[in-house]
Amino acid sequence: MASDGVRRLFESVDKDYNGYIDINELHVALKKSHENHFTSETCQLLFGLFDTNEDGKVDFNEFHQLVVYYQHWLGVFEQLDANKTGFVSHAQLYKTLQECGCGVNLQLCRRLVKCYDTRHTGKLGFDDYMRCCVTVQSLHKGFTLQKTAEGTLSTDLEGLLTLVIRARPRPVANLSVD
Repeated sequence: MASDGVRRLFESVDKDYNGYIDINELHVALKKSHENHFTSETCQLLFGLFDTNEDGKVDFNEFHQLVVYYQHWLGVFEQLDANKTGFVSHAQLYKTLQECGCGVNLQLCRRLVKCYDTRHTGKLGFDDYMRCCVTVQSLHKGFTLQKTAEGTLSTDLEGLLTLVIRARPRPVANLSVD
């Protein structure tokens, strides 16, 4: 999306015209773009990734980065969902995670779908898919940074919890409940 298109989108999402997007404005926009199904957890994940100065607001530059990131994941999802059902299977999730360099197997992908499937369909809609992939990718990145030359991770409970916490969305105040 060209910068002027992102600017127009930013201005349409900024409902109070203060030059920033807050968590609720982002959540409303995401829900509108996804038939009212975009979980608050996924919204918090995106917001937390791009509110880089942690001031509870996303400025235009942060929003531009968020849009590029969002469009990347949407493009990947739409390629996988070639038959336009709005869902992807555990096998399609497996393909994505393999392409991201995450060495997971099909059985783990089945468990991930069960964990992230908020609609209880046995498949992942876009928001669930994106939240799952971003979380697994974050954990993989943290693991990769800490593993030894032999490819193993030697950590204590504190180290493991640190990896998990970094992969989870940062709580953002004032998010209206779904």
